[in-house]
Amino acid sequence: METKRILLLISHNRIGDNIEKAFLDAQFDVVRTDNDLNAISILENQQPHAVLIDWDKADGTVAEINRTIKEKCRKTAMVLISKNKRSDERIKAIEEGADDCMPLPQEVEELVAKVCALIRRIDLVDNNSRSIKIKDIEINLDTHEVFKAGKTVDLTYTQFKILYLLVSRREYIFSRNEILERVWGDNVFVTNRTVDVHVKRLREKLDEENHPSRYIQTIHGLGYRFA
Repeated sequence: METKRILLLISHNRIGDNIEKAFLDAQFDVVRTDNDLNAISILENQQPHAVLIDWDKADGTVAEINRTIKEKCRKTAMVLISKNKRSDERIKAIEEGADDCMPLPQEVEELVAKVCALIRRIDLVDNNSRSIKIKDIEINLDTHEVFKAGKTVDLTYTQFKILYLLVSRREYIFSRNEILERVWGDNVFVTNRTVDVHVKRLREKLDEENHPSRYIQTIHGLGYRFA
């Protein structure tokens, strides 16, 4: 089994030490830095499965951080942690590209479990077929890239997984609970609001503001489907 590698962009303090130890105990290959420039070099050279960022110490906006990560390694998930951010701020961070954003838990083992679940979701994408083409959308399952009319659409892994799920059973109506179960799994505590936030952001990236419901349709009282 491949050893999972995580980059911790977090201060050298007691909290950071506890998080590092928890990931080491979970058999992760841990690379840690508190320097943004070092983090960029690590991303490029070591291609971690996930990067865990202390949002309270990070330079730049969430969108800027996400863009930098995806430029260096598209298959790396971005997870933000914070002691000080409100729920609405965490939701906005997800809208801007974070794969997950969570308050610092009392038990760091919970944080490890959530990161493991995120990595598993990424690994579950079926690579039996190299690509799916539908309308002017192409999904490359080997590289996790999405193209619309030949142009790259920059999605987070969660957005990618939702799109793949909807496309895989076109015209089937997925309830919010089904999407939660299939994309997030049973052991991750998220709500229907989280699904709506991700679908809203996915629609924006597919340019549905100019072409409403061309791709993703809301079936009121039931859920979502790919048209």
